[in-house]
Formats: sequence, C-alpha cells, structure tokens
Amino acid sequence: MIAVGSGGTLLAGQLILNHVSDAIGSDSLLPAGSGNQPRSEVTGPLNILLAGLDYRAGDADSETNQRADSVMWVHIPREHDRAYIVSLPRDLVVDIPAFPAAKFQGEKGGRLNASFAAGMQNKMGRPGGMQLLTKTVEQLTGVKFDMAGVIDWYGFTGITHELGGVTMCLDKGFKSTQPGFKNFTFDAGCNHYDEHKALALVRQRYDVEGGDYGRQKLQQQFIKQILKQATSKDVLSNPLKLNAIIKSVGASLKIDFGAYDFADLLWALKGITPDNLLTMRIPSSTIGNENNYGGEALNPQLGPEMFRAMADERIELFLASHPELASRLPA
Repeated sequence: MIAVGSGGTLLAGQLILNHVSDAIGSDSLLPAGSGNQPRSEVTGPLNILLAGLDYRAGDADSETNQRADSVMWVHIPREHDRAYIVSLPRDLVVDIPAFPAAKFQGEKGGRLNASFAAGMQNKMGRPGGMQLLTKTVEQLTGVKFDMAGVIDWYGFTGITHELGGVTMCLDKGFKSTQPGFKNFTFDAGCNHYDEHKALALVRQRYDVEGGDYGRQKLQQQFIKQILKQATSKDVLSNPLKLNAIIKSVGASLKIDFGAYDFADLLWALKGITPDNLLTMRIPSSTIGNENNYGGEALNPQLGPEMFRAMADERIELFLASHPELASRLPA
C-alpha cells in the first residue's frame, strides 16, 4: 500500500521515510538462493510473494500451526508501470519440498497452505513458514522471488479500521453458513463494511459464488479498494494517518525486501496505481466434489504455460488467448 500509488510524493521528508522503514517488521522470509543477485538499483522485473495467515490469538495450536489461507504472487514487469496479481488457491495440490531447518522431510500431493505450517515447526516460526511456502511456490512456478511479505488477520482488520472500513461490491447477495460467520448477510451491490464484516466477507468460500475462486476475487477486490481509499484519503501523504496505520498493524506484518532499499523501491514503483493492477487466477479445477473434496489441481498444460509467460514478460499475450483467467472486478 505504501509503495503502490505513492506517485513519488509519499512522504514529507527523509525522517518520515526512515520511520516507516524502521516500523515495518523485517525478517528473513526468503529461502536461501531466492531472488536476484544483490544490486544497488531496482532494475528489471520484480516478483513478490504475499501470504495472509489464519492466526488466532489465544489458540495454543495456532501459535505453531498457522496456515497461509491467502497466497498471492505479485509480478511487476521491468518497466515498473503496472503490476499483475495472481491468486494461488489455498487447497492447490502441490509437492512440498523438504525443509531440514524445520525437520520436515517433504510431502507429495500436499495442500499449498499446509506448507506454511510445516515450515514453522522446530521453532522456525513465521520466517520458517514463509521460507517453505516460498520454496514450494518457486518449485511449482519455476520463478525465484525477490521479496516476500506475510500478514495475519489482525493486521488486516487494523488497516481496514484505520481507513474507516472498505467498500466492496457483490454481483449476488448471500447469507453466510460458514462456521464463525453464520450471522452475517451480504447484500448485492456495493456496500461499505467495517473491519469485522470485511474480514468475514473475504474469508467466505462456502456460500459466495464460485467457491474458492470467488473468495480469491473478493481478496483481490479488497486489495484494490484499500489502495483506492488510501490514496483518495491522502493517507500516503499524511504522516499522522500513515503512522496510525503502521501502529495498527504492529507485529502482524513482516516484509523481506530482499536486496532492495525501501526508499529505492518507493521511487521505482511510483508509476503504479490501483488502476493499473491486473488481477488473475491460475488455471485449475476441483478434485472430487462437496462430499469428497480433494483440493484443487493445476491444469498440467495451461498452468506451466502461464507461469512461463509471467517469467518471460509475455503475460499480456497469454491472457489475450485465455481471457477467462483475468479476474473481472468492480471498478
């Protein structure tokens, strides 16, 4: 949010820039060997892996077994004038590589979101979880990630609260039957939600149209709407508002900037706005049915083709042939 949409006029001075940089939690989230060679300038394409966790405070099991229920690959072409966001299904069936640091021997045909919990073991915590998740996605896509970020639902609600809620749009209304959210009703059309109802909405997958793909679209829509509200309310140029958001996130957010300096990233990405973010889904299909759900399977032909197109800067040509993979979100 800080980088995208800043237009190069984000901060009132170097003091505020340093404050933001110091306040954002930084951990080693990338596995050894990921990313490009260290360099002083932000050049070439960038690949960033983002994860949202299902952490529940006060739950002893959740302290060591958090799952990445939202996984997004952000690709920024070498021109740094736009960004592509690809959602990876939480239940995508993948091969999870071995991770000796967590005493994990690997798993064939596991769920993508389970790789995070496996990486947390042996006291590796969230850094280990994100490292193994990144290794898993790198093995799946053939792409090395330059940066990584992880946030839990408390960070999500904190950001939403500080922005005064978020406006989300639905083609069809529904009443939630999902455990924990059974009292929530979501009307068709565009409505403004507080942080609690917004969280309930983006976690829906049982009742929302499209199942898990519908949830991916809601999460992508949330990111674009938060960016729009942050820029329209001048949050990014107001040190007091920006500081309030940073405090609300607290320990919920960790970012590994890889070889890059935070200030250099802000300058390099100044041309990206919420309007030139393109959201996508990967080609996949459901294994089994509601009564015998086996996860999501990557299309063995189109999946690797899409990943190569991202890596080779040909994604627009690929989408021209497969427009069904571009998410159509409300304006």
